[in-house]
Amino acid sequence: MSGQQADAIAAAIADIYGEKNEGGMLCCTLETVNADGVDVSIQVMADTINFTPYPHAEEPLTRLELSGALDELQDLQLDLVDWDANAFATVGTGGNQPREIARLIDQAFLKVLGCPPSYALKVSTEDLS
Repeated sequence: MSGQQADAIAAAIADIYGEKNEGGMLCCTLETVNADGVDVSIQVMADTINFTPYPHAEEPLTRLELSGALDELQDLQLDLVDWDANAFATVGTGGNQPREIARLIDQAFLKVLGCPPSYALKVSTEDLS
């Protein structure tokens, strides 16, 4: 696992799970470029993460499992919220610890979105209220 990226992700999403997000409307967007040169991002809100684009035809929870993204995260509780094949996927993450969500996001960048191990993040947080 790329611990350095997971640490950076945990720091980037800290406000989503902290006092600054009392209304639950903060959204943190993590952007990078995958190994094919395609821009990819994961948006993080208090109870969901959204993959854009989601470049697969199979159901996202199945893809996370089959890709190995969940291998070290067996206790993670995820729900499928919405998805459109080859477009986007929204996964419910409510009830999980922020550090585990950061590890999931790192693994999703690597194993679902096809990013190289040394991917660099651009981070932005906005209030959607």
